[in-house]
Amino acid sequence: MNEITETTLRHPLAAAIIFLVTFVLISFRRLSILPIGRPSSALLGAVLMVAFGVVTPKEAYTLVNWDTICLLLGMMIIAEHLRSAGLFEKITAKLEKFDRPFVLLVVVAFSAAILSSILVNDPVCVVFTPLVLLLCHKKKLNPLPFLIVLATSSNIGSSLTLTGNPQNMIIGNYSNLGFIYFLKIMILPFLVGMIINLGLAWLFYRNKLQLESASEETKVADALYKEEEEHPLKTRRLRIGIFGLIMTCLGFITGYSMAFSALAGAVIVITFHRKDPGEILAKLDWSLLMFFSSLFVVIGGLQTSGLASLIAKWSLNLISGEMAKQISIFSVVTLIGSNLLSNVPFVLLASHSVPSLTNPNLFWCLLAFVSTIAGNLTIFGSVANMIVAETAGDKCKISFWEFARFGIPSTLLCITVGVLVLSLIL
Repeated sequence: MNEITETTLRHPLAAAIIFLVTFVLISFRRLSILPIGRPSSALLGAVLMVAFGVVTPKEAYTLVNWDTICLLLGMMIIAEHLRSAGLFEKITAKLEKFDRPFVLLVVVAFSAAILSSILVNDPVCVVFTPLVLLLCHKKKLNPLPFLIVLATSSNIGSSLTLTGNPQNMIIGNYSNLGFIYFLKIMILPFLVGMIINLGLAWLFYRNKLQLESASEETKVADALYKEEEEHPLKTRRLRIGIFGLIMTCLGFITGYSMAFSALAGAVIVITFHRKDPGEILAKLDWSLLMFFSSLFVVIGGLQTSGLASLIAKWSLNLISGEMAKQISIFSVVTLIGSNLLSNVPFVLLASHSVPSLTNPNLFWCLLAFVSTIAGNLTIFGSVANMIVAETAGDKCKISFWEFARFGIPSTLLCITVGVLVLSLIL
């Protein structure tokens, strides 16, 4: 132990302090003392790791998992191309045909979930939230249940594939689990999670879906909705986007590099469109890429300092005994860690321990499922939740407690049943 400590520890105190400061800034979003936001907070942490000698500049570049960054970039380009081509407006027009409020809620939930599993949940929430608001106003429905179900269903749906969210992308790159293998395993937990989530939505909101009368705000929204409908869909652009997405999915299915499959799909939509992609690229969330790149360096600082190995050994000592006990402890630690540290940082830390466990494939799948569903616990649990709440704004105020009232029971039930299902499958 002494030999390991001497050869691996490098400025552990500095690494620990920088790590804690970074994640306090990230967890509380915007502190009044330093209101610089999440991406800039992560970048600050990365620079401090280098400045204090925990990580060398050369190591900082190598610590970034470029497969994850490229995968996220490719999927963001494809999703933005499809958005600008009118895909989501077309889907919303189809949704308008459903007259029964709860049936519409179910269709919205599954539409968001399936799209999130393919296109990443954050972009889906970005484009779906205003469309759901307009749809609810047009049909005189209470938007609150629809928005909460949109956020929670998007998170559940993103657990279905290795490309549904950033933490799953990280797991895909570290675990070497095949895209199809992971999909087959996660179908049943996904369906169970959706059924539980929608069952709770029926219990909570079945008598709160319909509004009594239209307001002036509703009439204004109706005009906006009609104006949106009058714009013709760019069918050629839409076909190009769908073709690029299909080719990307083929790359995933055949076991080719997920990162380069996504980049190939992005190149297809850009090249075949034959126009300057500046408009699409300008709308991408570049700060999200900066956030994850910087986060890799911050977590990497724990590795180079030697603290990550100590944390991994400590966590491995906790996860012992019978398999059922290991699964329970691992799931609880993942649920708590994903909400305290945020799911992506926790997954980066946990990824060092999983390969040493008895059944790595089971624990990789548990890590993906629990860390994703944990995002439904509170409104701050995932970026998708915050996107929905912030995009809704004054049109539908979603308070912390309103979301938690639904999110807490949904999360606990989905994780409990989902973990049981995964333990029986694997």
